[in-house]
Amino acid sequence: MTVRVLYRQDQDTWVATSPDVPRWTVVANTYLEAHQLVEEGVRFALDRDDLTVEHYVPAGVAVAA
Repeated sequence: MTVRVLYRQDQDTWVATSPDVPRWTVVANTYLEAHQLVEEGVRFALDRDDLTVEHYVPAGVAVAA
């Protein structure tokens, strides 16, 4: 199963949601923190380990690794 995760950067936080996981949201201070929470949280929310997570960041947004 592939899960798409959409990120947006608000004023001081990163927010991640997924059209594949209803009513699920991650909020973190940095992209890296949000990314880590997404990887763990999607698997927990869907109770599955056999997932491929696709991360979508808006074009033109700088992401520090």
